[in-house]
Amino acid sequence: MQMIEITVPASTANLGPGFDTQGLALQLYLKVKIEQLDSPVDQCIVLSGEGASELPRTKDNLIYRSALFAAEQEGVLLPPARLYVENEIPIARGLGSSSAAIIAGLSLFEALSGMELGQEKLLKYGAQIEGHADNIAPALMGGLVTTCLLPCKRVLAVKQDWPEEIKAVVVIPDFQLSTAEARAALPTSLSRQDVIYNIQRVALFGAALRAKRFDYLSEAMKDRLHQPARQALVPGLEEILNLSGVDGLLAVALSGAGPTVLALATHNLGNIGELIAEKFARRGIKSEARQLAIDKIGRVRK
Repeated sequence: MQMIEITVPASTANLGPGFDTQGLALQLYLKVKIEQLDSPVDQCIVLSGEGASELPRTKDNLIYRSALFAAEQEGVLLPPARLYVENEIPIARGLGSSSAAIIAGLSLFEALSGMELGQEKLLKYGAQIEGHADNIAPALMGGLVTTCLLPCKRVLAVKQDWPEEIKAVVVIPDFQLSTAEARAALPTSLSRQDVIYNIQRVALFGAALRAKRFDYLSEAMKDRLHQPARQALVPGLEEILNLSGVDGLLAVALSGAGPTVLALATHNLGNIGELIAEKFARRGIKSEARQLAIDKIGRVRK
């Protein structure tokens, strides 16, 4: 078997009010090279980059577990393989590291089995493993993707163009926050007023992008579902979300479950990143600001 390489982008999800609904792929990557073996080995994964010291090097790794999940669903026995994994995506920071691993794992299944799952199954299996599809879809498809999870577990996904004028800045705090912990902080119910508030803004977000009314994005990315509840888990978040009047800044949101913060801007990206990092520093938290381009392609196989 010829060495196959899979590249999967990071992603930022929710984008404010679009909880479990919308995500945007970013140019930060998980890369996996696949070497088929004649016989199985215990240490089947060679890791480098982010998470290399903490992630399992056996079939317990999420990449391999995702391949085995697809194999079980499809009734296929996979041949043994060794994976060479190079990861740029910070772990448990709200940048879709688990979704990237899942898409890489489903792609591993395709490479080892010789089967093409197709987009519908890739999204379905990915959402089943992850529990939601908002990061899974952009990791697979690239760009800005809106998803809808049906009761039958099928995922409807619509990709739309991202405006070239809008750039992304992510500020990554130096601590991890698991999705499970962040979800445990969420309220069990919302008032009708808060539900309407979020519906209006998630609808406004898409409409504002299409109409190039970027001045509406600050309001369109406000949220009452998850961000207020997660402020206690991310010191400084409340102040950061209320940033306004900064040259070039369009909107700020928690990236996925956090603790990373996403800022959308047209210019002045360096200063915006430094300003947000300073807010974290005042709470005694180190952070790193990165300017990331939008990934328009999604998963790539070579």
